[in-house]
Parts: sequence; C-alpha cells; structure tokens
Amino acid sequence: MATEKDSPKASLKKEQARQKEKSLKAEQDDYLEEALEETFPASDPIAPGDVRDHAK
Repeated sequence: MATEKDSPKASLKKEQARQKEKSLKAEQDDYLEEALEETFPASDPIAPGDVRDHAK
C-alpha cells in the first residue's frame, strides 16, 4: 500500500527542494569565485558579504 511519503507529489517536492538548495549553493560559489577574481593585489582580503544581499 502506497503512503503519502511514497507519492509522486511528495517525491517531486523533495526533488524541487534539493534543486533549490543546490542552486543556492552554486550561486554562493559563483559569487565567492567572482569576489576572489576581482581581488587585486592578492594581499587584499576578499569581502564576499551575503549572497542574498545581491540576489535582488
């Protein structure tokens, strides 16, 4: 007997949540990479801030 947990709808919601988390991590990685690339000279520290501040 299938349960609510095993339903396609529950599976879809779980996958969407996983994709959103992955997307946020990728966005943060991209932002940090850009901050690092724009740092010159190398002795200057990066100031990445918060990804959510720049998402608007």
